[in-house]
Amino acid sequence: MNIVIAGAGSIGLLLGSFLAEAGMAVTFYVRREEQAQLIRDEGIQRINQDGTASVYDVRATTDIRLLASPALWIVAVKYAGIPDLLAELQRGEVKNPILFVQNGIGHMTLVEKTDLPHIAFATVEHGARRVDNRTVNHNGVGMLTIAPFRGGKQLFDSVGQAHSEKFPVRYHVDAEQIMMRKVFINCMINPLTAILKVENGELLTNDYCRQLFDTLFDELITAFPEMAEVLTYEAVVEVCRKTARNQSSMLADCLAARPMEIDTIVTAVLRKAKERHKSLPFLTMLETMLYAINQRGEGM
Repeated sequence: MNIVIAGAGSIGLLLGSFLAEAGMAVTFYVRREEQAQLIRDEGIQRINQDGTASVYDVRATTDIRLLASPALWIVAVKYAGIPDLLAELQRGEVKNPILFVQNGIGHMTLVEKTDLPHIAFATVEHGARRVDNRTVNHNGVGMLTIAPFRGGKQLFDSVGQAHSEKFPVRYHVDAEQIMMRKVFINCMINPLTAILKVENGELLTNDYCRQLFDTLFDELITAFPEMAEVLTYEAVVEVCRKTARNQSSMLADCLAARPMEIDTIVTAVLRKAKERHKSLPFLTMLETMLYAINQRGEGM
């Protein structure tokens, strides 16, 4: 099975490593030739939780015309990169099945407006941290949940062939529900870890962090009571436990002085709350703090 992964950040590298380990032919589509050449020369490397390293031979290119077809695409670029990539896919008349694995929910609206024939969305609950252009630390086992959204559902079955104890994969029928579940988890973990400069696990072990964590959960569930059926407090706690040593994507971006994905995670939830005439004052305050950090543009 040919797999094309657009984006070689932490999630792209992590997914690529497990799919290559399962025997799939993985090709990375990246922007920088320097990164493509490094991946071609040395492969991608996953640092496992026990400290061992696994290296996989994969392909990499910056030229969309050189990508294998047929292939299943996995789009693992950040939300900010989605508009340009969608335009490129449309220009290239790409008809392949495409799986989107972004944080937040903002990309769903962008993807829905395209005429791409075969689309699925996925949520990734693994802990992962990119070390360099070819290496990712696997900091916690989580679930990869895939929900077909448009077109042939069976076209995404091949990813499930990589299912294992360390890379669990499951399928779901409701893409919007799994995306809302994930963005709530993102909202619970990302803003607090980025503002407080703590890893995920400290949200549970530090009494004051835990107090903020609990307040945020209560506020979200009060505004979206239907989510209590699909995301319990214990489930969010379990994600923090399993990724205790992980830096959230917002914290990693903040430390690297990169713009954080505030709009697609925090602001998107605030918009949905506003649509139902609900207020989220604590999350609104966190949003303001995050934008202040973004504007300062400094690694901390």
